[in-house]
Amino acid sequence: MGRIRILGPEVASKIAAGEVVERPVSVVKELVENSLDAGSTEIRVELIDGGKKLVRVQDNGCGMTQEDAALCFKRHATSKITGEADLEKISTLGFRGEALASISAVSRVTLKTSDGSGEKGFQIEREGEKLLRFIESAFPRGTLVEVRDLFFNLPARRKFLRSDRSELSLVASYLTTTALAFPEVKFVLLHNQKELINCPAVSSLKERVYQLFGKKVLDNLMGLDYGEENYRVYGLSSRPFSGRLDRQHQFFFVNRRPVKDRMLTVALAQAYLGMLEKQRNPEGFVFLEIPYEQVDVNVHPAKSEVRFREPQKVFRMILRAVELAAREESLVKPITVGGERGSQEEFPGSAGKTSRAIRAGSEVSGGLLPGAGVEGEEPLLVAPAERSILKARVVAEPGSGEPTAPVRVLGQYLDSYIVAVSEEAVFIIDQHNAHERILFEKFRQLQKDRAWVSKQALFPRVLELTPKQQVNYQERQTELDTLGFRLEPMGGLSFALKEYPDVFREEEAADILASLLGDEEEGKFQNRREKMIATMACRAAVKAGQPLTREEMEFLASELFSTGHPGLCPHGRPVVIRLDRSRIERTLGREPE
Repeated sequence: MGRIRILGPEVASKIAAGEVVERPVSVVKELVENSLDAGSTEIRVELIDGGKKLVRVQDNGCGMTQEDAALCFKRHATSKITGEADLEKISTLGFRGEALASISAVSRVTLKTSDGSGEKGFQIEREGEKLLRFIESAFPRGTLVEVRDLFFNLPARRKFLRSDRSELSLVASYLTTTALAFPEVKFVLLHNQKELINCPAVSSLKERVYQLFGKKVLDNLMGLDYGEENYRVYGLSSRPFSGRLDRQHQFFFVNRRPVKDRMLTVALAQAYLGMLEKQRNPEGFVFLEIPYEQVDVNVHPAKSEVRFREPQKVFRMILRAVELAAREESLVKPITVGGERGSQEEFPGSAGKTSRAIRAGSEVSGGLLPGAGVEGEEPLLVAPAERSILKARVVAEPGSGEPTAPVRVLGQYLDSYIVAVSEEAVFIIDQHNAHERILFEKFRQLQKDRAWVSKQALFPRVLELTPKQQVNYQERQTELDTLGFRLEPMGGLSFALKEYPDVFREEEAADILASLLGDEEEGKFQNRREKMIATMACRAAVKAGQPLTREEMEFLASELFSTGHPGLCPHGRPVVIRLDRSRIERTLGREPE
């Protein structure tokens, strides 16, 4: 008897559903795309328990007739393509005709719709593959789809869903991205009857960015607009010398379809070479208009990836768009000298690092400057790179002193690597990874000892959090409280940073908190709090390309070899290369004395 069997339609439909419906955000994506393709100007999304219990999407689009409603749950039922030739020039967000069929296969679905041509609409109720009811029902023009008890008939898949907050965060992120692509459409998101997003229709991308990200983000963006033949690149991206520590604000759209494409990410990064400080990433809300036949959107089940017929042209156009926009901006970063709250004098035309005058004996992040304390000395200029090294001193054990370094520092290579030697070996130390390991160990000990000290902001810094960041804050609030961060809502996107860990400066704490609220990097950590500590250490550590004094290099080497794991940073990247003396002598043909 043969081994191969034809799967029954019930099993096959559930497998096919898995290609489209992975979690609540998949349901939201498919239904919202249908709403947009139906010409909707208002889309309302409601969730209960992160969408696991209920996803409800209502729009004011064209709706369906009785005949269309009867067909919409059939596999490959679509109004968007008619033949193979249409696949060469897809202009709609959805086109495969799998959405409603796949969703209904793994949930309990109620659909209400009307095309507005009569007094009544129609209501369909389904449970899995079963049609329970198809009746006339009063309903305004548009469509409403309720999806209840996702994966009720697939408990094995249901148990792999994340927490309610995590699932909600994915939906908030998706709707934020989609709202950017369609500023002329009103979007509303509610979770457990609490409103999270309410973006009325606006006439421009700038207005939509302001709605979703706030004034601070918008002020740091410049306009893009460049075209060649029937190609066009437009949108918003970072002004020179701004940027972020992460890539959370990088969005790409091809014919208004949100996409993820490494080539586009690389193109944007390359466009900003020489315009951003090291470790800074450009923000980008980048739209590409490309002839439909020049881009293939049918390469991924979720339709989130595309293939360009002329990728080099697209790459070059992004470079050109940023270059032309940057010409209208100042390409020289001013240097400020003076007290943090005192008067500042700007020197246009200088390209050095921002410095701050600090008198001998003054404190930096809670610790004294090395060698300070002599009354009447001239002010010392301490660059941000040097202050970040001093933070490691602040979190050292009080009164422990500095241990004798196991190696002797020779110097710094490429402003990124510390070269040190011992009697037995030569060491090349990655300064960022080393400082990250040192701070991680110190921060973890503070956490273990419950010794975090919070600083109350005299004039709290106002942060503008995206809907996704707000969800992440609610989910991670317990851990953030124990680390010393406390936010206070001020209405809309605005939150006041009322408290932050005493080991950071306020502006540093704000950047680190933004990273913690957007960080989704997976790592081998014992728990989420340890992962957050690793992120804090990474953001606070000195960066590659920062010159260090000999004292700072010696301090880093000393502290690194005092940790329990000097070979790897918390995220698993190598810290030190060791070249043994025996290897050197053997390679050079010398025998040890």
